[in-house]
Amino acid sequence: MGLRNFLNRRSRSTEVQASSAVAPDAPVEQEPLTAGQLSTEQLEDLDAARAELLQLAAEVGVKSLNACPRDGSRWQDDPATIRTITAVLREAHLEEQRSLADPGPAR
Repeated sequence: MGLRNFLNRRSRSTEVQASSAVAPDAPVEQEPLTAGQLSTEQLEDLDAARAELLQLAAEVGVKSLNACPRDGSRWQDDPATIRTITAVLREAHLEEQRSLADPGPAR
């Protein structure tokens, strides 16, 4: 087998994997949750999570945020998701601050 044939050769397993891939389900459009659909505790938890995110975004200087979950649900209506986004944003900001403060290796 020459070099050209070797470089142009396709793996059989790749072809099988590509042909056996299943298309994901279409995202389900969900209406935003309203106060009538949530209990008082759930609504308070959601409001607290949103307040945490908004406070951190203001401190960090985030002007806009776009997130898209894989299942098509609204991340804005899930307190756990909002808190996860807040944690990721906080960690990214801290890492950026550390990298700016670190002068790097001495030469």
